[in-house]
Order: sequence, then structure tokens, then C-alpha cells
Amino acid sequence: MKRLPIIPLIILLIVGGMALKTALPTWLVSLKTPVDFNTLAMEDVRSGLRVEGNVYVVVDTFAVEESWTEHSNGSVTPKETSKYYYIVPIGPAAFSCVGLEIPDEDAAVYADLADATWDYLTGETDALNAAPIPFEGYIAPMDEELYTLFVEWFQDTGYFGTSDAAEVQTYALPYLLTTYSTSGTYLVLGIGLAALLAALLMVLSHLRYRKRQRQAAAAEAEPLSPTSPEAVERDLERW
Repeated sequence: MKRLPIIPLIILLIVGGMALKTALPTWLVSLKTPVDFNTLAMEDVRSGLRVEGNVYVVVDTFAVEESWTEHSNGSVTPKETSKYYYIVPIGPAAFSCVGLEIPDEDAAVYADLADATWDYLTGETDALNAAPIPFEGYIAPMDEELYTLFVEWFQDTGYFGTSDAAEVQTYALPYLLTTYSTSGTYLVLGIGLAALLAALLMVLSHLRYRKRQRQAAAAEAEPLSPTSPEAVERDLERW
């Protein structure tokens, strides 16, 4: 290894860094003891908190995440919904609300609970005719675009008795209840650590090579000792 392979090293560092950035927060969350989100006071709701509990009420959907592909010829593939974002009360008072991020494959059961919730809120039924849904995950920050849609839903519906954005934001908290996959997290974490380890080994191997080079150069530059066999042989040749 005459020269340190910079490009492969940079690629390994980028891959390792991105993988750890993605997996470390979730891995750290998975180490925490979960708390019941139904017992959280509003001031205790914060990002990175591992939570569990039953979802008893789903107020409505406020956003969906869709994806599609645009081809060079101008055609567009059909839109596919990958995630649904619901509104759920949080805490013992159940007056503050947060978002709930659910993958498409789990959305049907939450949609049923949302319908039952509205039937109850509008007086069509005397009780919630849907079973609570067990949930386990963590609290994540809601991005700006999603939070704007979140607040607008409350403004449009007057759920909190006001359409003033500042008042709505007092109770519409900028957080999401979201799930995570432990197996997926460990896989990404392993990829990140492997990439960084490979980069470290590459640098150490290069440093060992350079050290051997310096030792070899120093040995060649070192003058011969008068008593060495080479020096004696040269003296005999002069005579």
C-alpha cells in the first residue's frame, strides 16, 4: 500500500457515519425503560422518550405520505400511500394532542378506531365501540411541514375552541408517536460499525507500511561499523 486509498476511505467513513446517525438514536431509545404515554403530563412529553400503552382514541387523520415515480417520457406511476398520520390525545387529561405515525399495513385498525371515535364524539353512540390498540414505540419530533398540517387541522375544525395558531400550538404538541424495528436498527448499526472498522484497519495498515518504509530507509542510511564484516572485507580489498 504505497499511498492511502483516499476515495475508498472517504466512502467507508460516509457510509459508517450515515448508518450510525440513523441507527444510534433508535438503539439508545431501545435501551430505555418505556413509560405509559397515557400518564404523561404535557410538560413531560419530549423527543427520545420510549413509550408504550393503549391507544383508546383516534381523533382523525391529518396527513398521509405518498410516493410515486415520474419517468422521462412524462408518465407517472400510481401514487402509493406508505404512512398515515393520526391525531391522538396524550396524557391523563387527554386534552393535549400529538401525532401518531403508522405504516400503511397497520392503518386499517386505526381507521376503525377513528370512525368509532367520531361516532362517539358526535353522539351517534354512547360508547366507543372499538377495542383499544396496544402501541409501543418512542416520541420523535414532528418536522416543520408536518406540524403545519397538524396545526391547520385544529384551526379548520376548531377542536380546541379556537382558530388562533398560537393558542392551538399550546395544546397541539410538535411530536409524533412512532414505531421502530429493533432488528432493522441492529442491522444498520452493524453496517455502520463494520464500515468504520474497515476504515480504521485501512489507516492502521497504511501507517504500519509507512513505518516499515522509514525503518528500511534509516537502515540504508546508517554508516557501516568498522568492525562489521562488510567493513573488514572492504579494508582487505584496499590492501
